[in-house]
Amino acid sequence: MYDSKARYVRSLFSKVPLEYDLLLGLLSFGQDRKWRSFVVEQADPMADSLVLDVATGTGLLAADFANAIANNGLVVGVDLTLSMLQTAKERLRQRGLSGRTDWVLARAESLPFRENCFRSASISLALRNVSDARLTFREMARATAPGGVVISLDFARPPNRVFRLFYYDYLLGLFPIFGRIVSQAWGRTLSYLGRSILKSRTGTQIATLMVEEGLSDTRPVPLTQGIVYAVYGKKQS
Repeated sequence: MYDSKARYVRSLFSKVPLEYDLLLGLLSFGQDRKWRSFVVEQADPMADSLVLDVATGTGLLAADFANAIANNGLVVGVDLTLSMLQTAKERLRQRGLSGRTDWVLARAESLPFRENCFRSASISLALRNVSDARLTFREMARATAPGGVVISLDFARPPNRVFRLFYYDYLLGLFPIFGRIVSQAWGRTLSYLGRSILKSRTGTQIATLMVEEGLSDTRPVPLTQGIVYAVYGKKQS
């Protein structure tokens, strides 16, 4: 059963899969590649790793993981939105990475995998979009093998007040205007993204959720003036 938020998010993002990468570049000021590199570095996949990427979207992080493993490893991308998965599958096929990737249509709160099977589990720029963040971390931790890493990368509220004023004006003013110039779907999506970022959890709050779901050695790391936080923790052996 999909709740109202899940239905809304699926409807919203199903209309912009081809443009999503451009949206991300605008939101991140072009820093998203560095953020993904940081996530892959912390996950530290081996050549034969089985890697889980929750809310994979168009497969940007999945592609980075696929490039970090060998042909006997596998990255599994999970998403709520079928059109996103179709876009991810085709883009990674064009890059010659289809043999290292697989795609599953599922909710973050109900992952269809057995326990202890992935070396790492990540959710990138999407924790704000799930209906239940606590349950999402519980499921990610359940599917991760002991000693493995669970990682969240998500937009946050920058700690610097001056930068925050500029950033909020950008999110709530210019950003939705850019979207409406392109299409109604873009306008709605960018308006939602701006509002959701204003309500986002802090890195410390995300780390606390991870601890409550049994993860240890959690650490929140601010990136790019704190507009995103990477938070990671280990599953106890």
